[in-house]
Amino acid sequence: MLQRQTQTATFWRDQFDVQNDDIEFLYNLLLDTQGPLTLAQLATALIEEYLRQEEAKIRSELSKGAVYMPKEQFAVGQKVVFPALDFTVGEVIGVRDGQNPEFGDFKVIKVQFEEGQREFASSLARHRLNQGNGNNMLDEDALLSAVEIYSLYQEEINDSLLYALEEGDRHQDFVEVDNAWLLADMLADIHVGYLNIAEAMIEVQAKPLKTSQLLTEVDLDGTMNPVMRTISLDHALSNDSRFDRVTSNGESLWFLRRLEPEPVLSTPSLLRYSPIPYNRALLSVELLQIEWELD
Repeated sequence: MLQRQTQTATFWRDQFDVQNDDIEFLYNLLLDTQGPLTLAQLATALIEEYLRQEEAKIRSELSKGAVYMPKEQFAVGQKVVFPALDFTVGEVIGVRDGQNPEFGDFKVIKVQFEEGQREFASSLARHRLNQGNGNNMLDEDALLSAVEIYSLYQEEINDSLLYALEEGDRHQDFVEVDNAWLLADMLADIHVGYLNIAEAMIEVQAKPLKTSQLLTEVDLDGTMNPVMRTISLDHALSNDSRFDRVTSNGESLWFLRRLEPEPVLSTPSLLRYSPIPYNRALLSVELLQIEWELD
């Protein structure tokens, strides 16, 4: 059985690279969702789109002619699809007798392709390509799902996807908030006046406040999705150096850095790293990997 490209490790580890069409797909996905999606959700959706496109291409190519198998007979003028040649389609322009006694009686067909002519065996019962054909590629039972592919090649897929979202030509269209991605246009326009109100509220209360508490006075567009209102304010606060996100009893709150105790703002002396010279050539592969992960 021929293996689909998306079912191979080579494709995801060495060939996968997020293209402009992929970014457009993710943009429309977020636009339709009207909410944030995690990197894993974006990646899985993109993999599913790759699988769908591959399926459509295979079905389209197989419909253009008879699938080549060495055991089959072909006639002059017949269109033949060659799955092993990336579903290239050719036309049979000649048929002759084969001349190899080891295989007994068989035929040789001459096929015209766009780039030239080639010859192939036909009416040949003993051949490994007879064990499967292009139609077998439509059997989805043995195929890896998008979730399974992502679990196997998560690191490589994430690297390519993150680069496109953070540094690609359209990186300005996307925003990451709390480990989820959304379109920049989906965020509410929060000017400095709103942030000043949030600052005053925290200062008056003299304690960290939840985003929902701040929204009672920060009058954002009431027609906006409540989730997006929260995300918009969180994003604006996280990009303003006056505010610091803290956690209390597992709950995320906002406080002012200038009101925090000095020990909170600085690293304790016992935890401060003082570089010590060392010879990297003496490190094992495992230690070099740990060094890279900590850097």
